[in-house]
Amino acid sequence: MSKARAKGTKFENEVLDGLRNIWPDADRAKAGNPSNDFHGTPFPIEAKHRKRWEIPKWVRLLRAAAGGDDRWALVVASGDRRAAESPGTLMVVDWEFGQELLRSWVDR
Repeated sequence: MSKARAKGTKFENEVLDGLRNIWPDADRAKAGNPSNDFHGTPFPIEAKHRKRWEIPKWVRLLRAAAGGDDRWALVVASGDRRAAESPGTLMVVDWEFGQELLRSWVDR
């Protein structure tokens, strides 16, 4: 396995651990599954650990995987999260879905 692929696999497993705190049956999808790295989640979730972020491209692919639904999530991490300028690990969601998530926080 290439170093880049191993890095991506390690990150997907890290994200999977977090997802299993919410959805215990979540698991990694098979290799090559388009823009949906996990099974057992109610919407597509893609994990990217890259030096260069291509968020517009990844969002287009996620929207296609979601069948036009606004419920999807992109989990991104910079190439080297140890660097001082690294933003760490972030999650990008559609604005409509983000508002739904924020409302659920208020309704608790």
